[in-house]
Amino acid sequence: MGYRVLLITIAGKPLGAIHKEYGVEPTDEYEEIAESPVTGLTLQNGRYLLYDNDGIFPEDGLLARLSKNASLTLCQVNETVMYSTVHAWENGVEVWSVFHDANQGIDHLETTGNVPDLLDRIRENQISLQGDCDDVCVDFIFDIPVELFVTCGGIRYDEDPENAGPKPWQVLSRVSKTTKKRKWWWPFD
Repeated sequence: MGYRVLLITIAGKPLGAIHKEYGVEPTDEYEEIAESPVTGLTLQNGRYLLYDNDGIFPEDGLLARLSKNASLTLCQVNETVMYSTVHAWENGVEVWSVFHDANQGIDHLETTGNVPDLLDRIRENQISLQGDCDDVCVDFIFDIPVELFVTCGGIRYDEDPENAGPKPWQVLSRVSKTTKKRKWWWPFD
């Protein structure tokens, strides 16, 4: 099946404001693996990470509010169709994005805005791996947005956070529909 997740890191905003604006409340439950619909944790770098498994993708208005007087980086991954994207927002405005969709070609990669210089190194590395690969079923370009998200202060969606303890993920419960259920781009969901 594969992962279908949304990760959002936010810096510069109080935790209570993040929860309120995202429409979640912390519970007293913690889990080893982020399996609940929405979980959160503070990373070692101080950024707060929302890990969202419930298929609700925030509209631009919510991302603008979450990033007001703060910085936000978002990574969306759908392994079932090899789609990945990373977006950066600052002070209510999207400043750049990187998008890969294997259905548009194994080497597909689109960017908008003033992407970080780190993208060049990541892209070169992944393109080199793709070029060295005899197996056309392996998509190394998929990892470009994911690795950029990591270098911008996030974590890989499929790895444990560093030094986080045995049950680092606080379960968050939705209290409002500040996010709208939006179909993933894939038409068969």
